[in-house]
Amino acid sequence: MIHTAVINETSHAPGSGGTCCLNSSNVADSGVPRVENLSYRDFVFDFQRKRRPVIITDATQEWAARAWTPESLKQKVGHRQVEIRTQSGAQSWAFEELIELSAASTNNSVAPYARNIDVRRDLPELWPDLQPRLKYASPDWKSTKLLPKDFVFPNGLEELFLGGQGASFPQLHVDYWGMDGFVSQLYGRKEFILIDPAQTPFLYVDPTDELGSLIGDIDNVDLQQFPLFANVDPIRLILQPGDTLYNPNGVWHTAKMPEFSLTIITAAWHSSNWWKFCGQYRHWGTGSRFRRATVLAWLIAVGALLGVRDRCSNLG
Repeated sequence: MIHTAVINETSHAPGSGGTCCLNSSNVADSGVPRVENLSYRDFVFDFQRKRRPVIITDATQEWAARAWTPESLKQKVGHRQVEIRTQSGAQSWAFEELIELSAASTNNSVAPYARNIDVRRDLPELWPDLQPRLKYASPDWKSTKLLPKDFVFPNGLEELFLGGQGASFPQLHVDYWGMDGFVSQLYGRKEFILIDPAQTPFLYVDPTDELGSLIGDIDNVDLQQFPLFANVDPIRLILQPGDTLYNPNGVWHTAKMPEFSLTIITAAWHSSNWWKFCGQYRHWGTGSRFRRATVLAWLIAVGALLGVRDRCSNLG
């Protein structure tokens, strides 16, 4: 039997000196607070540096994307071809077809989960609707001018996730390249499920992919095959339109759609996750051994320089 942690949905307003800081460093013990009017400094010290998830209810208040609807997107960018990510690789779809399939999706007839759509590349007309960039995701170290533009993958990455009722992410996972994710819910509701990194020994990490679990649907786990999963306490959140979940790298997660859902995920790198980025480049970087070693040394140097800059701003 899966034991589900109780989530504290009471709003907390941060004050000076980090008053919204949580008492425990364990995600499952404390739940995930909902905050508004969160200062950037409080975010950095109370959540980013402590690797603590938080739901920020007004982070996207300046985005025109908050007015998106299925119909408005069909009219504006329905003609576009987009690339979505699947377990078997990338697929190309007509965006209008994805919207229509997702709108008609049911628990008994589930449409494809259209995930990881690069908005700036595939839906450029929508890019202005996601500006200004979330202040909590800035500055983004990977976008620094000290690195080649779009190093590894595009700078300032904003990806659209589109799903209908019954859709879900195919597995528990940790995000690639050490990225922190800001999950901004724009339309419909999404169930987001978090599992503390301390519970990794119970999650049956895929031996071929250290960022993935062999667990697919956590609500239908074969405990004879995966008996240790009975020890897991997932945190289950319902993200409402306007919510932005800060999901620090290392937290296992997956998602389910109870209804038609539009979500933007903003990727970010900074002092608290840069060394994971470096470590994963060591494993996944391309080119000769000499080239990888040279680039890794430069990444470490860039991190040191940016760390000094942020410390001088009292944000390192």
